[in-house]
Amino acid sequence: MPVSFGLLHLSFSRRRKIKVFTEWHHGGLFHAQVLLWEKRLGGQVFGPVGYEWVKAGYWRLSGKPETQKQYLEPGYCHQRGDGKLYYFDKAENINQRRISLDNFKKEKFDVILCTLQEHEKSFRWLRDKYQPQAAYIRLVGNTGEQVDWDRFDNFIDTTGLYQPPSRINSIKIAQEFPLDTFYYKEPENHTTVTNLMNCLKEADAYQIWLWLKGKLPDWKFFMHGSLGDDGMIDGLSALGDKIRDSAFIFQVKHHGEGFGHVIHNAYACGRPVITVAEFYRGKLAERFLIDGFSAILLDDKSPDEALEQIKYFADPQRHKQMCENARGLFEKYVDFDDDFKRFKIFLTNLRY
Repeated sequence: MPVSFGLLHLSFSRRRKIKVFTEWHHGGLFHAQVLLWEKRLGGQVFGPVGYEWVKAGYWRLSGKPETQKQYLEPGYCHQRGDGKLYYFDKAENINQRRISLDNFKKEKFDVILCTLQEHEKSFRWLRDKYQPQAAYIRLVGNTGEQVDWDRFDNFIDTTGLYQPPSRINSIKIAQEFPLDTFYYKEPENHTTVTNLMNCLKEADAYQIWLWLKGKLPDWKFFMHGSLGDDGMIDGLSALGDKIRDSAFIFQVKHHGEGFGHVIHNAYACGRPVITVAEFYRGKLAERFLIDGFSAILLDDKSPDEALEQIKYFADPQRHKQMCENARGLFEKYVDFDDDFKRFKIFLTNLRY
Protein backbone atom coordinates (compact mmCIF):
# COMPACT_ATOMS: atom_id res chain seq x y z
CA MET A 1 0.00 0.00 0.00
CA PRO A 2 1.56 3.37 -0.98
CA VAL A 3 2.57 5.69 1.83
CA SER A 4 1.21 8.87 0.16
CA PHE A 5 3.86 11.43 1.13
CA GLY A 6 4.21 10.02 4.65
CA LEU A 7 8.00 10.06 4.99
CA LEU A 8 8.44 13.29 3.08
CA HIS A 9 5.82 14.99 5.23
CA LEU A 10 7.68 13.95 8.36
CA SER A 11 10.90 15.40 7.00
CA PHE A 12 9.67 18.65 5.50
CA SER A 13 7.39 19.50 8.40
CA ARG A 14 10.30 18.80 10.79
CA ARG A 15 7.93 17.05 13.18
CA ARG A 16 10.35 14.15 13.40
CA LYS A 17 13.53 13.21 11.60
CA ILE A 18 13.32 10.21 9.30
CA LYS A 19 15.25 7.35 10.86
CA VAL A 20 16.87 4.74 8.65
CA PHE A 21 18.55 1.53 9.77
CA THR A 22 20.98 -0.17 7.40
CA GLU A 23 24.23 -2.14 7.52
CA TRP A 24 27.77 -0.96 6.94
CA HIS A 25 29.88 -3.09 4.63
CA HIS A 26 31.11 -0.56 2.07
CA GLY A 27 32.12 2.95 3.10
CA GLY A 28 31.10 4.60 -0.16
CA LEU A 29 27.65 3.01 -0.07
CA PHE A 30 27.05 4.02 3.55
CA HIS A 31 28.25 7.56 2.79
CA ALA A 32 25.83 7.72 -0.14
CA GLN A 33 22.96 6.86 2.22
CA VAL A 34 24.08 9.58 4.63
CA LEU A 35 24.11 12.12 1.80
CA LEU A 36 20.68 10.98 0.62
CA TRP A 37 18.75 10.46 3.86
CA GLU A 38 20.56 12.96 6.10
CA LYS A 39 21.92 15.79 3.96
CA ARG A 40 19.05 15.89 1.48
CA LEU A 41 16.13 14.71 3.64
CA GLY A 42 17.25 15.87 7.08
CA GLY A 43 17.03 12.38 8.59
CA GLN A 44 19.33 10.05 10.49
CA VAL A 45 21.06 6.88 9.30
CA PHE A 46 22.11 4.16 11.76
CA GLY A 47 24.26 1.07 11.37
CA PRO A 48 24.51 -1.82 13.85
CA VAL A 49 27.08 -2.08 16.64
CA GLY A 50 27.61 -4.86 19.19
CA TYR A 51 27.69 -8.64 18.92
CA GLU A 52 24.07 -9.03 20.05
CA TRP A 53 23.15 -8.51 16.40
CA VAL A 54 24.99 -11.73 15.56
CA LYS A 55 23.68 -13.71 18.53
CA ALA A 56 20.10 -12.77 17.66
CA GLY A 57 20.62 -13.86 14.05
CA TYR A 58 20.09 -10.50 12.36
CA TRP A 59 23.68 -9.74 11.25
CA ARG A 60 24.84 -12.54 8.91
CA LEU A 61 27.61 -11.07 6.80
CA SER A 62 30.23 -13.45 8.22
CA GLY A 63 30.72 -16.13 10.85
CA LYS A 64 34.37 -15.20 11.33
CA PRO A 65 35.06 -13.48 14.68
CA GLU A 66 37.65 -11.18 13.13
CA THR A 67 35.16 -9.96 10.51
CA GLN A 68 32.45 -9.48 13.12
CA LYS A 69 34.88 -7.42 15.17
CA GLN A 70 35.74 -5.28 12.15
CA TYR A 71 32.12 -4.27 11.64
CA LEU A 72 30.50 -4.55 15.09
CA GLU A 73 33.10 -3.88 17.81
CA PRO A 74 31.68 -1.26 20.25
CA GLY A 75 35.20 -0.24 21.28
CA TYR A 76 35.77 1.24 17.83
CA CYS A 77 32.99 3.77 18.48
CA HIS A 78 32.84 6.94 20.53
CA GLN A 79 29.91 8.58 22.26
CA ARG A 80 29.04 12.17 21.43
CA GLY A 81 26.99 14.83 23.18
CA ASP A 82 23.73 13.53 21.75
CA GLY A 83 24.28 10.24 23.57
CA LYS A 84 24.62 8.31 20.29
CA LEU A 85 27.54 6.06 19.33
CA TYR A 86 29.62 7.00 16.30
CA TYR A 87 32.26 5.23 14.24
CA PHE A 88 34.75 7.39 12.35
CA ASP A 89 35.29 6.10 8.82
CA LYS A 90 38.68 7.58 7.95
CA ALA A 91 38.38 6.55 4.30
CA GLU A 92 35.16 8.51 3.79
CA ASN A 93 36.03 11.06 6.49
CA ILE A 94 32.60 10.88 8.13
CA ASN A 95 31.19 9.77 11.46
CA GLN A 96 28.74 6.90 11.04
CA ARG A 97 25.91 6.78 13.53
CA ARG A 98 25.66 3.34 15.20
CA ILE A 99 23.05 1.64 17.41
CA SER A 100 22.93 -1.47 19.62
CA LEU A 101 20.17 -4.03 19.25
CA ASP A 102 18.68 -3.07 22.62
CA ASN A 103 18.49 0.60 21.68
CA PHE A 104 17.18 -0.30 18.23
CA LYS A 105 14.18 -1.94 19.91
CA LYS A 106 13.46 1.30 21.81
CA GLU A 107 13.62 3.59 18.78
CA LYS A 108 11.00 4.10 16.09
CA PHE A 109 12.44 3.69 12.60
CA ASP A 110 10.82 4.74 9.33
CA VAL A 111 12.97 2.63 6.99
CA ILE A 112 14.78 -0.69 7.26
CA LEU A 113 17.23 -0.67 4.36
CA CYS A 114 18.88 -3.96 3.40
CA THR A 115 21.96 -3.71 1.16
CA LEU A 116 23.19 -7.32 1.30
CA GLN A 117 21.69 -10.59 0.14
CA GLU A 118 22.80 -12.18 3.43
CA HIS A 119 20.35 -9.91 5.26
CA GLU A 120 17.30 -10.05 2.98
CA LYS A 121 15.52 -12.51 5.23
CA SER A 122 16.89 -11.46 8.63
CA PHE A 123 16.23 -7.74 8.10
CA ARG A 124 12.67 -8.59 7.10
CA TRP A 125 12.29 -10.48 10.39
CA LEU A 126 13.82 -7.52 12.20
CA ARG A 127 11.32 -5.14 10.64
CA ASP A 128 8.33 -7.38 11.27
CA LYS A 129 9.21 -8.04 14.92
CA TYR A 130 10.41 -4.65 16.17
CA GLN A 131 9.57 -1.98 13.57
CA PRO A 132 6.28 -2.98 11.92
CA GLN A 133 5.54 0.64 10.99
CA ALA A 134 8.73 0.90 8.91
CA ALA A 135 9.06 0.51 5.16
CA TYR A 136 11.36 -2.33 4.11
CA ILE A 137 13.65 -1.42 1.19
CA ARG A 138 16.19 -3.58 -0.63
CA LEU A 139 19.15 -1.75 -2.17
CA VAL A 140 21.66 -3.45 -4.47
CA GLY A 141 25.11 -1.93 -4.94
CA ASN A 142 27.28 -5.02 -5.49
CA THR A 143 27.80 -7.23 -8.48
CA GLY A 144 26.56 -10.80 -8.26
CA GLU A 145 23.89 -10.07 -5.63
CA GLN A 146 21.07 -12.62 -5.55
CA VAL A 147 17.67 -10.99 -5.15
CA ASP A 148 14.49 -12.66 -3.91
CA TRP A 149 11.67 -10.47 -5.20
CA ASP A 150 9.19 -12.09 -2.80
CA ARG A 151 10.88 -10.66 0.30
CA PHE A 152 10.32 -6.94 -0.31
CA ASP A 153 8.18 -4.46 -2.22
CA ASN A 154 10.61 -1.53 -2.55
CA PHE A 155 13.87 -1.71 -4.50
CA ILE A 156 16.79 0.66 -5.19
CA ASP A 157 19.27 -0.35 -7.90
CA THR A 158 22.64 1.43 -8.00
CA THR A 159 24.23 -1.02 -10.45
CA GLY A 160 21.99 -0.84 -13.52
CA LEU A 161 21.79 -4.63 -13.73
CA TYR A 162 18.36 -5.46 -12.32
CA GLN A 163 14.90 -5.59 -13.86
CA PRO A 164 12.42 -5.85 -10.98
CA PRO A 165 8.85 -7.06 -11.54
CA SER A 166 6.32 -4.31 -12.25
CA ARG A 167 4.65 -4.86 -8.88
CA ILE A 168 7.84 -3.68 -7.13
CA ASN A 169 8.21 0.02 -6.31
CA SER A 170 11.68 0.61 -7.76
CA ILE A 171 14.20 3.23 -8.79
CA LYS A 172 17.63 3.28 -10.43
CA ILE A 173 20.02 5.94 -9.07
CA ALA A 174 23.72 6.57 -8.62
CA GLN A 175 25.45 6.42 -5.25
CA GLU A 176 26.11 10.04 -4.43
CA PHE A 177 29.57 11.27 -3.41
CA PRO A 178 30.83 14.82 -2.70
CA LEU A 179 31.55 16.74 -5.88
CA ASP A 180 33.50 19.38 -3.98
CA THR A 181 36.08 16.63 -3.52
CA PHE A 182 35.86 14.96 -6.92
CA TYR A 183 36.10 17.85 -9.38
CA TYR A 184 37.81 18.49 -12.68
CA LYS A 185 41.24 20.07 -12.99
CA GLU A 186 43.27 20.28 -16.20
CA PRO A 187 45.87 17.50 -16.18
CA GLU A 188 49.48 18.33 -15.43
CA ASN A 189 50.82 14.77 -15.45
CA HIS A 190 50.51 12.77 -18.65
CA THR A 191 52.60 9.70 -17.87
CA THR A 192 51.34 8.59 -14.46
CA VAL A 193 49.24 5.42 -13.98
CA THR A 194 47.52 4.82 -10.65
CA ASN A 195 45.85 1.70 -9.29
CA LEU A 196 43.30 2.15 -6.49
CA MET A 197 42.05 -1.44 -6.22
CA ASN A 198 42.74 -3.54 -3.15
CA CYS A 199 44.88 -6.64 -3.47
CA LEU A 200 46.00 -6.07 -7.06
CA LYS A 201 48.89 -8.50 -6.52
CA GLU A 202 46.37 -11.30 -5.95
CA ALA A 203 44.38 -10.51 -9.11
CA ASP A 204 44.89 -11.68 -12.69
CA ALA A 205 45.29 -8.02 -13.67
CA TYR A 206 48.61 -7.88 -11.82
CA GLN A 207 50.37 -9.46 -14.81
CA ILE A 208 49.02 -6.70 -17.06
CA TRP A 209 50.22 -4.11 -14.55
CA LEU A 210 53.72 -5.61 -14.42
CA TRP A 211 53.92 -5.84 -18.21
CA LEU A 212 52.91 -2.20 -18.70
CA LYS A 213 55.29 -1.05 -15.99
CA GLY A 214 58.13 -2.90 -17.65
CA LYS A 215 57.34 -1.43 -21.07
CA LEU A 216 57.06 2.12 -19.76
CA PRO A 217 60.15 2.50 -17.55
CA ASP A 218 60.08 6.32 -17.68
CA TRP A 219 56.47 6.49 -16.43
CA LYS A 220 55.31 6.63 -12.82
CA PHE A 221 53.20 3.73 -11.58
CA PHE A 222 51.45 3.93 -8.19
CA MET A 223 49.79 0.88 -6.64
CA HIS A 224 47.52 1.86 -3.74
CA GLY A 225 45.01 -0.18 -1.74
CA SER A 226 45.62 -3.09 0.60
CA LEU A 227 48.77 -5.07 -0.29
CA GLY A 228 49.77 -2.22 -2.61
CA ASP A 229 53.36 -1.04 -2.91
CA ASP A 230 52.36 2.56 -2.15
CA GLY A 231 49.98 2.07 0.76
CA MET A 232 46.41 3.08 1.44
CA ILE A 233 44.89 6.48 0.70
CA ASP A 234 42.84 7.73 3.64
CA GLY A 235 40.21 10.38 3.15
CA LEU A 236 38.23 11.42 0.11
CA SER A 237 40.18 14.67 -0.24
CA ALA A 238 43.44 12.75 -0.62
CA LEU A 239 41.75 10.34 -3.03
CA GLY A 240 40.48 13.17 -5.23
CA ASP A 241 43.92 14.76 -5.27
CA LYS A 242 45.52 11.44 -6.20
CA ILE A 243 43.15 10.93 -9.11
CA ARG A 244 43.77 14.45 -10.43
CA ASP A 245 47.54 13.92 -10.13
CA SER A 246 47.22 10.86 -12.37
CA ALA A 247 47.08 10.59 -16.13
CA PHE A 248 45.22 7.26 -16.19
CA ILE A 249 43.47 5.16 -13.56
CA PHE A 250 44.18 1.43 -13.90
CA GLN A 251 40.90 -0.38 -13.10
CA VAL A 252 41.13 -3.86 -14.59
CA LYS A 253 38.81 -5.51 -12.10
CA HIS A 254 37.77 -8.97 -13.24
CA HIS A 255 34.01 -9.54 -12.97
CA GLY A 256 33.69 -5.78 -12.50
CA GLU A 257 31.83 -4.38 -9.53
CA GLY A 258 28.46 -2.97 -8.67
CA PHE A 259 28.09 0.79 -8.74
CA GLY A 260 31.82 1.26 -9.38
CA HIS A 261 32.97 4.11 -7.14
CA VAL A 262 36.50 4.23 -8.57
CA ILE A 263 35.16 4.56 -12.12
CA HIS A 264 32.67 7.26 -11.12
CA ASN A 265 35.24 9.12 -9.00
CA ALA A 266 37.74 9.06 -11.87
CA TYR A 267 35.27 10.45 -14.41
CA ALA A 268 34.06 13.10 -11.97
CA CYS A 269 37.71 14.22 -11.86
CA GLY A 270 38.00 13.91 -15.62
CA ARG A 271 40.57 11.15 -15.73
CA PRO A 272 40.33 8.27 -18.23
CA VAL A 273 40.65 4.68 -17.08
CA ILE A 274 42.53 1.72 -18.46
CA THR A 275 40.09 -1.17 -18.16
CA VAL A 276 38.20 -4.02 -19.81
CA ALA A 277 34.73 -2.89 -20.91
CA GLU A 278 33.36 -6.43 -20.81
CA PHE A 279 33.60 -6.38 -17.00
CA TYR A 280 31.14 -3.45 -16.93
CA ARG A 281 28.53 -4.59 -19.45
CA GLY A 282 25.05 -3.47 -18.43
CA LYS A 283 26.31 -1.56 -15.40
CA LEU A 284 26.07 2.17 -14.76
CA ALA A 285 29.83 2.63 -15.28
CA GLU A 286 29.70 1.23 -18.85
CA ARG A 287 28.43 4.54 -20.26
CA PHE A 288 31.76 6.25 -19.51
CA LEU A 289 33.88 3.68 -21.32
CA ILE A 290 34.33 4.81 -24.94
CA ASP A 291 37.56 3.48 -26.40
CA GLY A 292 39.93 6.15 -27.68
CA PHE A 293 37.57 8.91 -26.54
CA SER A 294 37.37 8.68 -22.76
CA ALA A 295 39.08 5.37 -21.95
CA ILE A 296 41.74 2.89 -22.98
CA LEU A 297 39.93 -0.41 -23.37
CA LEU A 298 41.92 -3.63 -23.42
CA ASP A 299 39.14 -5.71 -24.99
CA ASP A 300 40.21 -7.44 -28.21
CA LYS A 301 43.62 -5.76 -28.28
CA SER A 302 47.02 -7.35 -28.30
CA PRO A 303 49.35 -6.13 -25.54
CA ASP A 304 51.40 -4.17 -28.07
CA GLU A 305 48.28 -2.49 -29.50
CA ALA A 306 47.17 -1.46 -26.02
CA LEU A 307 50.63 -0.14 -25.24
CA GLU A 308 50.75 1.98 -28.39
CA GLN A 309 47.31 3.42 -27.63
CA ILE A 310 48.36 4.40 -24.11
CA LYS A 311 51.51 6.09 -25.43
CA TYR A 312 49.51 7.85 -28.15
CA PHE A 313 47.10 9.39 -25.64
CA ALA A 314 49.93 10.43 -23.34
CA ASP A 315 50.61 13.26 -25.76
CA PRO A 316 49.69 16.35 -23.67
CA GLN A 317 47.09 17.74 -26.07
CA ARG A 318 45.48 14.38 -26.80
CA HIS A 319 45.50 13.53 -23.12
CA LYS A 320 43.91 16.85 -22.17
CA GLN A 321 41.15 16.26 -24.71
CA MET A 322 40.53 12.75 -23.38
CA CYS A 323 40.31 14.15 -19.84
CA GLU A 324 37.78 16.76 -20.97
CA ASN A 325 35.81 14.02 -22.71
CA ALA A 326 35.80 11.96 -19.52
CA ARG A 327 34.48 14.81 -17.41
CA GLY A 328 31.92 15.66 -20.10
CA LEU A 329 30.48 12.15 -19.96
CA PHE A 330 30.18 12.36 -16.18
CA GLU A 331 28.26 15.63 -16.48
CA LYS A 332 26.06 14.10 -19.17
CA TYR A 333 25.10 10.96 -17.27
CA VAL A 334 25.33 11.75 -13.56
CA ASP A 335 23.00 14.25 -11.89
CA PHE A 336 22.57 13.72 -8.15
CA ASP A 337 19.96 16.49 -7.96
CA ASP A 338 17.82 14.82 -10.62
CA ASP A 339 18.25 11.46 -8.87
CA PHE A 340 16.90 13.07 -5.70
CA LYS A 341 13.84 14.46 -7.49
CA ARG A 342 13.03 10.97 -8.73
CA PHE A 343 13.81 9.52 -5.30
CA LYS A 344 11.17 11.74 -3.69
CA ILE A 345 8.62 10.24 -6.09
CA PHE A 346 9.86 6.77 -5.12
CA LEU A 347 9.23 7.66 -1.47
CA THR A 348 5.64 8.71 -2.16
CA ASN A 349 5.03 5.21 -3.54
CA LEU A 350 6.60 3.22 -0.69
CA ARG A 351 4.86 -0.06 0.04
CA TYR A 352 4.70 -1.72 3.40
